[in-house]
Amino acid sequence: MLRRLISAIAITAAAVLVPASVAAADDDYGPGELPCVITFETLTVTVGDPFDFTVTCPDLAGATITVQIAFAGQAAAADEAVEVAGADSEELTLDADGTVSSTATVSAAGDYTVQVLDADGEPLSEVYTITAVAAGTGDDDGGLAATGSSSLPYLAAAGGLLLLGLGAIAATRVRARRS
Repeated sequence: MLRRLISAIAITAAAVLVPASVAAADDDYGPGELPCVITFETLTVTVGDPFDFTVTCPDLAGATITVQIAFAGQAAAADEAVEVAGADSEELTLDADGTVSSTATVSAAGDYTVQVLDADGEPLSEVYTITAVAAGTGDDDGGLAATGSSSLPYLAAAGGLLLLGLGAIAATRVRARRS
């Protein structure tokens, strides 16, 4: 009985893990595995005022990256609405810790997407959205910056499944000893 249970667990694990490893082989980075994170002072900025951001890529210390900011709406073209050192993207070199800070300015109200790319244009970070508001609208709530998603629910589910499997093995051993 224990052999059947272990075999079933092994087959189930293989069925779950093989498609995930095949999908990960197609990309350099899988979901939630992108090496860079962008942090902003705030996700709501004022049109015409410069705002600071920091890019952190611990595994890419010393590398040259491109930060691209694009207008997400239809009201203005990206080339006319964004200034990151005079363009809609900027090449930055990470320091020895894998971080770099810079400043950007937007000239039109609306939503903008921000992403870190490598030299080949491949994404190194998630796509972040910032909102630009006209001066005086006061939409800034002064809260902390959002820096990506959380993997806590996935870890909790994995831990629960692990405990369930260990409980099943323990119950099987107890039953086998009593027989």
